[in-house]
Amino acid sequence: MEFVYFVEANALSLMLGLWLALTVKKEGSLRASNQIFFRMAICTTIVLALEAACSLVNGRPEKSFYIANIILNAVRLILAAYASQIWLLYTLHFLRPKQTLPKRIRKMIFIPFVIVSAFVALSTFTRWVFYVDKYTNLYTRGKFCFIHMIATYGYFGSASSFALIKMFGGKCRSNKMCCTNFLVFVLMPIISGIVTLINPYLNIIWIFLLISLFLIFTRVQFAQIVKDGLTGVNNRNCFDNYLYSISADKPFSACLFMMDINFFKDINDSFGHPEGDQALEQTAKIISQIFKDENCMIARYGGDEFAVLTVSPEPLKKVNTNAESLRLALYKAFAEYNSSTSKPYELTLSVGYAYMIGRGETDAQQLIRASDIDLYNEKQRIHRSNYS
Repeated sequence: MEFVYFVEANALSLMLGLWLALTVKKEGSLRASNQIFFRMAICTTIVLALEAACSLVNGRPEKSFYIANIILNAVRLILAAYASQIWLLYTLHFLRPKQTLPKRIRKMIFIPFVIVSAFVALSTFTRWVFYVDKYTNLYTRGKFCFIHMIATYGYFGSASSFALIKMFGGKCRSNKMCCTNFLVFVLMPIISGIVTLINPYLNIIWIFLLISLFLIFTRVQFAQIVKDGLTGVNNRNCFDNYLYSISADKPFSACLFMMDINFFKDINDSFGHPEGDQALEQTAKIISQIFKDENCMIARYGGDEFAVLTVSPEPLKKVNTNAESLRLALYKAFAEYNSSTSKPYELTLSVGYAYMIGRGETDAQQLIRASDIDLYNEKQRIHRSNYS
């Protein structure tokens, strides 16, 4: 009965792994994150398939099964070490999405895999890591099997440690989606490792890892629905849904900031679209910093335009006062950025806002129109001051 459960669990996991790998490959194999995720899904799926194959040939007396048992287990152990290395690389990529991992670090990460692979390959003759009894055809761990375990769980442990450091020391504490992904990186390897230590022959880590990959995949897919791919803030669809959700059932007291980058077309035309993309990313970063303590929704509204919706229980007059101070804080932050950067252009912003106590979609649309009008007036004021 236990064997039947093992086969069923592996079969379901294999189907899930193949689906993940094919879906990621179809959706964008050129992206670095997709390439690493694809390799991880494929490796984990193959390891599960090899485990199932090993369980089928293990203990069968025929010579062909004996040879197959040796080859399958050697490949399985090598691929397991490789998959754990890919897990660490993906974790580091997730923690440092804008940074390329130095070659020196990549080589250092690769070294334990090479050493373990050599030990496993030699074990077909030396019995260091594993061996298969010639008479019973039963797989048995060798006296140096701990080398493979140290390398494999060392990769997982390193990934978990980096994720924990980032979670408690970085900016992800306020981001639920980010924290969920970090918890997947941390908890799944640790839980499966503890289970394996309690029962070494209950090797469920690869099933756990496929579940982890599925959770990460669903979170990434959800992020693509609600997040702007370039700046990382919410997208227009997410903003619209949030605005109408707060105005649908009850009165709201809100202030809407509409802002766009001054002379953004000139930046694109003079310095190229990659520089324009950097300007958008920097703008989102500064806006997020200014509004980090506010109860608000930050979104890229479209093109070079951003929107911030703050919802407040405060009286209308106090909301207005706070809004003006936030507008001035934004102007100051961009001025400080321009004075500290060596960019060949100034990055500036026009900010308009409107505030109201309202209810329903009609009032929400009126709030958007009012803030747009204030933004237009502010741009005209800045334009006149630049040419006066």
